[in-house]
Amino acid sequence: MRRIWLVGGLAAIVVPGVALAQTKTAQFAVRAQVVADCQVTAQDLNFGVYSSAAASTATTVVTVRCTPGSAATVSMDGGGSGNPQARRMSGPANLNYQIFRDAALQDPINTGGAAWQLSGQDNTGQTVTYTVYGQVPTGQVVPAGNYVDMVRVTIQF
Repeated sequence: MRRIWLVGGLAAIVVPGVALAQTKTAQFAVRAQVVADCQVTAQDLNFGVYSSAAASTATTVVTVRCTPGSAATVSMDGGGSGNPQARRMSGPANLNYQIFRDAALQDPINTGGAAWQLSGQDNTGQTVTYTVYGQVPTGQVVPAGNYVDMVRVTIQF
C-alpha cells in the first residue's frame, strides 16, 4: 500500500500545477486637453450708391463661434480714421458713416471697447450672429468715386 500512496501523492502534486495559472493587469489613462478657441468672421457692409439727398443704410453680420463655456468679447476699431466716434470712408474725399447695434440706429458702436459680450454660461459652442447696422448720413456733398474703410473686428476670449 505504501507504493500506491506514493504514486497517488505524486499525481496529486503534478495536476494542481496546471490549475495555478496567474494573471497580472495594468491600466493606462486616456487624456486630452481642450483649449479655449474662437473664430470670428465678418462680411462687408455695402451701402450701395449714395446720394446726398437721402441717408443710406445697410446691414451686415459678424459671426462668432467659441469653445463651449468660453466667454468672449467682440470689439471693432475706428477704421481708417482711428476714431470710432468719427468713422469715415476714404475715396476722392471723406464720406462719414456710423455703425450701430440696433435697427433703430440709436445705439452706436462708437468705442473701441466691447460691441458685444458672450458669457461663458450662454455659450453653447454654436455660431452666434451679431447684426451690424450702418448709416451714411444725408447731406454729404462729395465727388463721384469709390469710397471704402476697413474696420477690424477683434474677439478676445
